[in-house]
Amino acid sequence: MKKTLRFTYDPLTLMRLTMDMFAEELEGKHTKAIQFARYEYLRTMTNDELIALLERYMKEQNLDAITLKDWRKDCGCLFQYIYESDRYKTLEFKFNKQGYGYTGMGVVDTSDNTFYHCGFTQHWPTIMGIIETKYPDLHQALNAMYLHDTLDEYDGVSRKELDDFITNRFELIGGYKPIHDYM
Repeated sequence: MKKTLRFTYDPLTLMRLTMDMFAEELEGKHTKAIQFARYEYLRTMTNDELIALLERYMKEQNLDAITLKDWRKDCGCLFQYIYESDRYKTLEFKFNKQGYGYTGMGVVDTSDNTFYHCGFTQHWPTIMGIIETKYPDLHQALNAMYLHDTLDEYDGVSRKELDDFITNRFELIGGYKPIHDYM
């Protein structure tokens, strides 16, 4: 015998529940930093944020309504919008700094709060790589002074200027010694 059950619900609550279910399906597929940021975002998401997220999804996907018929696809798109948000990126950064990234270690460029993952004993090579790509005007001086520890200046850049730049610009995460010990 077939019965019909009638009930009312709050659409925002149903959407939150659906997004929580989707987040649980993603568990273990990303770093703990990503997982923790995802759950923290969902836990603290206001109704206004959720409404704005749903409106963006409907507009960009050209939908008249969200039926949740393919709820995994719906949630996949919604989470892509979340991952692009500044608030989510701030949360992920916070959890990476707490050691929940790929290796639990990394280097932070404090000028723009960019987190660079690295492995054990890879802080210094990571800093050198960041300087090579992000601060190319200092790269040759860094290489020269790294190879020749008695060299105090290269191409108008003093060792003190370079050391000050590195110690003030970068923060080591998960390292056993402070950055100035590498100098």
